[in-house]
Amino acid sequence: MKRVLPTATIAVLSTAAAVPAVAAAQPTTRAHAHAYERAYHKVAHEFGARVPGRNIIRDGLPGGRRPSDEQTVASLTVLQRMLQPAVPAAPSPSGAAATVSGAVSGGSAAGASGVPACASESGTNYSTGPSNTNPSSGATGRYQILPSTAAAYGCNLATAAGQDACAQVIYANQGASAWVGCGG
Repeated sequence: MKRVLPTATIAVLSTAAAVPAVAAAQPTTRAHAHAYERAYHKVAHEFGARVPGRNIIRDGLPGGRRPSDEQTVASLTVLQRMLQPAVPAAPSPSGAAATVSGAVSGGSAAGASGVPACASESGTNYSTGPSNTNPSSGATGRYQILPSTAAAYGCNLATAAGQDACAQVIYANQGASAWVGCGG
C-alpha cells in the first residue's frame, strides 16, 4: 500500500532538499587562511608548539571536515588575542596596580576568592612540574589551566598567586563551566 503525503509536507521536503545546510557555510577565503597560518605559527613560536592547538587549515576539524570561513575567522581572533600583551587591571584604591600575574588576597591555601572549590582540580597543589601537568593537554597547576588559556589571558602560572589570579580572570570571563569538575 502506498502512503500519500499531504501537499504541505511535500512542499517542505522539496524546499529542504533545494537548500542544503552546507550552502550557508562559505569555504575559508585565501586571505583568512593566510592570516590564520601566520598567527598560528607566531603563537607556536612564542609560546610553544602545543599552545595553539589544532591547525584547522592544515589538519581540518575533528572528523576530517574543512573549516568554514566563519570558523577560521573565529579561530584567528583567538590566536590574535593570544599575541596581544596582557592588559594590567585598573589601579587599586591604595595606588598599587594589580595584574593577572600579581598577588591576590585570599592566599594560596584558600585559593582564589570567588572561584568555586570545584575549580581546584589538583586540590591545593600549585606545582607546574611534570607530576601535576596533564601530558596530553599541557594543563597545569592547582586549577589545571591550559597553556593556551594562560596565554590568552596573559597569566603567569609560575606562582601560586599568579594561578589564583588567572583562575579569577577565567571565572569572571567564562564562569564555572571552564572547569570540567564544575559542570563544564
